Amino acid sequence: MTDEDNRRRAPRVRIAAIAAMETKGQLNACNQALGTVRNVSSTGIGLETGQPPLAGQTVILRIARGDHVHELKARATRVQRGKGNFFEVGLDWSGCSGADLAFLDDVLREVADQPLA
Repeated sequence: MTDEDNRRRAPRVRIAAIAAMETKGQLNACNQALGTVRNVSSTGIGLETGQPPLAGQTVILRIARGDHVHELKARATRVQRGKGNFFEVGLDWSGCSGADLAFLDDVLREVADQPLA
């Protein structure tokens, strides 16, 4: 992929983590979907799950870091069938608060030496 083909707004870094997602509403409500985090950037996160949200749906994402669990509001921008019964999901951070973004900045600083090839 050339730089011209890459339309990402921010570089992604690989990260190994588990996240829990919650979706609300009349369609596709789920109070505890688990997913494997694939990568993260300052604009979003990629994960894999067997219980995907709908594209456009607001998600409450819970990520543990040390002894603290952080809750972040994100919007599902991409939901695509992956291998087997799993889905690749892209979540966007645009609805996050300043405190949420500060947490994300800390995480990105810690894993900045692991960019995706």
